[in-house]
Amino acid sequence: MALAYLTEEVHISVVALAISMYLSGNTIGGMSGRILATILAGEFGWRNAVLIIGIESLILGLVFWKLFPESKFFNPQKTDYSLKVKQMRKFLTDSYMLRLYCIAALLMGTFVSVYNYLTFRLEDQPFSLSHFVIAFIFLMYIFGVFGTMITSRLSKRFSRNLILKGSVLFMFSGTLFLLSENIYVVIFGLGLFTLAFFAAHTMASQMTALHAKQGKSSATSIYWLFYYFGSSILGSGTGYILHAFSWTVFITVLLFSVGISFVLAARNRDLGTFKVL
Repeated sequence: MALAYLTEEVHISVVALAISMYLSGNTIGGMSGRILATILAGEFGWRNAVLIIGIESLILGLVFWKLFPESKFFNPQKTDYSLKVKQMRKFLTDSYMLRLYCIAALLMGTFVSVYNYLTFRLEDQPFSLSHFVIAFIFLMYIFGVFGTMITSRLSKRFSRNLILKGSVLFMFSGTLFLLSENIYVVIFGLGLFTLAFFAAHTMASQMTALHAKQGKSSATSIYWLFYYFGSSILGSGTGYILHAFSWTVFITVLLFSVGISFVLAARNRDLGTFKVL
């Protein structure tokens, strides 16, 4: 809904920047939430951590409800559910959109897998880090903010699909670094991995919103549906792989997912109907 709101309310010349800033906020929230949750869970137990985060979320939701500006360019209409179904069917049979949706699922699943299970890797040998130190490794999310902003600037000079493919390649490289047993190499790899993921996610979500001439809310809702399918299915499934095998096998599966994403991105052509001014 937020992406649909931005594409309707923001001038087309700055919509890419607006989406980048929105996703930067997502990044900051993800970072602060993981740091807060890790510290609170380590100090007070996971139940109290969940309670505190729930209260915080309620307060922020009320603030958002009170302060968020009303739409100026949206005209409410009676919902035609049959039309919505047709729009969604159209997007799900559009090879361009379907590839973007699969990219979203695979990359988000890979991202969540790394941040879900890297903690256990760093607690174990040869790193043996405390939960307090591990919490601040999530400051790597800051590189995600850089990724979204860099993407906004690069989109003025290069094609979106080229940026998407480049971001996926950098994400693949960052994942490889996570195989190292040197903590500095791992931190570098995590920073590169995070920057590249948010750059790729920003570009894929922009491409989705801009490709949908009609039914933007339907197009972006499917994008986020696939995005969180990847988060839940791949993000949890890889945990079983790590438990059953090893960190090396776990990373190999993630590399395979990122590799498939690159192949899908390579098959998409660039849109020639929109240019950031």
